[in-house]
Amino acid sequence: MNRKNQKSKLFLLYFPYLLFFISGVFYLSWFTSYIFFYQEKAVLFQTTYSFFIEKVSQPGGFLEYLGEIQTAFYYYPLLGAVLIVAEIVTVIFIIAAIGRRISGNRTFVLPFLVGGILFFLQTHYQYRSLNTIGVLIQLLFFYTTVKAFKKKAEWIPVLLFPLNYFLFGSFSYLFLVLFILWQIQNRGKYWYYKIPGIITAGVLFYYIGKEFLFFQTVDDLIVFPYAAAKIGKQVQMFLSLVFLVSVLPFLFQIKPKIIENIRRKRFPFLQLVPFVLILALTILSVGRIDKKNSHYFYVEKLFYQQKYDEIIAFNSEFPSNNILTNYLNNVALAETGRLDDMFFSFPQSVDGATLFLKWDLVTEVLKRGGYFYYTLGMINEAQRWAYEFMVMHGLTPEGLKMLIKTELINGNYKVAQKYISILGNTIFYRDQANEFETFLFNDEAVNKQVELGKKRASKVQQDFFVLSDDPAANLDFIIEADSTNYTALEYKLAWLMLQKDMAQVVKQLPILEKCGIRKMPKNVEEAVVAYQQLNVGEMPELERLTLNRETVQRFRQYYQIFQQNSSNREQAKRALSQNFSDTFWFYVFFS
Repeated sequence: MNRKNQKSKLFLLYFPYLLFFISGVFYLSWFTSYIFFYQEKAVLFQTTYSFFIEKVSQPGGFLEYLGEIQTAFYYYPLLGAVLIVAEIVTVIFIIAAIGRRISGNRTFVLPFLVGGILFFLQTHYQYRSLNTIGVLIQLLFFYTTVKAFKKKAEWIPVLLFPLNYFLFGSFSYLFLVLFILWQIQNRGKYWYYKIPGIITAGVLFYYIGKEFLFFQTVDDLIVFPYAAAKIGKQVQMFLSLVFLVSVLPFLFQIKPKIIENIRRKRFPFLQLVPFVLILALTILSVGRIDKKNSHYFYVEKLFYQQKYDEIIAFNSEFPSNNILTNYLNNVALAETGRLDDMFFSFPQSVDGATLFLKWDLVTEVLKRGGYFYYTLGMINEAQRWAYEFMVMHGLTPEGLKMLIKTELINGNYKVAQKYISILGNTIFYRDQANEFETFLFNDEAVNKQVELGKKRASKVQQDFFVLSDDPAANLDFIIEADSTNYTALEYKLAWLMLQKDMAQVVKQLPILEKCGIRKMPKNVEEAVVAYQQLNVGEMPELERLTLNRETVQRFRQYYQIFQQNSSNREQAKRALSQNFSDTFWFYVFFS
């Protein structure tokens, strides 16, 4: 009987940890795997000694280095979920151990409350792993201090605090507060010397470092590696968590009468608290699933894999109003030669933001804007965007690959070789680096490769001053230099249709013929039919391109329904949307 009771107690004691781990891994890997994709693509961890030295050249750099190691393994989302939840469960376990060491009783509420908050923070796609690692390590240091360092040995954490600060930066303050509160509460021998001692050691190291060792700003020396952007701007919640953790020595000494009565009567209520907290966390986490980000990052993942047909099919089934999503979708349409056939099958921005991104130092714009130019064959401009992003925000996997590809296309093999060597020093991109290496100093291999050969063949040869703030104007320069650049013409026609400029669309038809096109793209033909049927102006003489009778009949049907409902715009929109929502005509009348 006693054995059964003992087993049931052990089950209640350890099962919450297992339940938290399993449910946490399932949630992160199944519902929010986009977190791992975003973060893995945001940094480029390198395995070289020089990279390590560069990182640890300032206080807190080692913690950032640890965070980037972990982020590299987000290449596999399931592994990322396991690492994150394992760290949070370890935090819970350590806090429970600290609580038992200080209060003499098993504690459940505070450990699982802290773990729940950490998990909730982690569900934001911008929350970096270094934050959880930082909290975990400082708690581990404090637990070691409480458990192992007695009497004279308590001076060890005092003397080692400068090293703690150097390795973990601002996160060492958490240990500092925990240590001070523990000394005040415990009042061991010479406690009144240890508190000013650890503060003095920290201040002296900071001053010496600022003056002689670290060439960083005062703000960086005090705050790094903490940053609002690295916690998803969840500042209040994160700082509240840090405060809660820092006052644990006091909280564990608070013993409400109701809890003491429950403990004396040996009610299992306290052991059920973790299950209640896990249930509450589950309910709260459901609302944190960001479908918009999930949709976008899935599209971006397919985009980097160059699965353009899958992008188009996915966005057709699940339309999005996100500008960046539709920007990438339009690039996919252009890469497959369907931009002007399916342009109005997807939401478009009237100002052209879904067609091209204007030059901006904002991370998301600078990171992706170059793909428009890469698709057009403006390789130098695509390379400039990728290079500027690297200078402003550091190396990323896809940014580095863009630099490699543009240098290979341009034949700058020595520069490409340097970038390839960096890619080869990563954990999961070595195979791609080896593949890129086969193209070095080998024009024939570059020309035969599907992507690189195509881009080299379509590369804009004529130099002109690129207008980054007016991308549409660059299309005219390209077409003037090479009227057979069909991708540039597709974008030009799409831009004109966005402007509802039917006359200019019709004016481009002879150029369309020069590109060897024998059939007008669907949306272009709709614009031309409207131009003709409404007698807007004269049609140019064309040799091959003709209007499809079915398109003319469809326009007449459209116009008839519109006139029948002309007195009520919303009624007309409803009547036409089912059969004509993907047409130029619908866009003109209802955009």
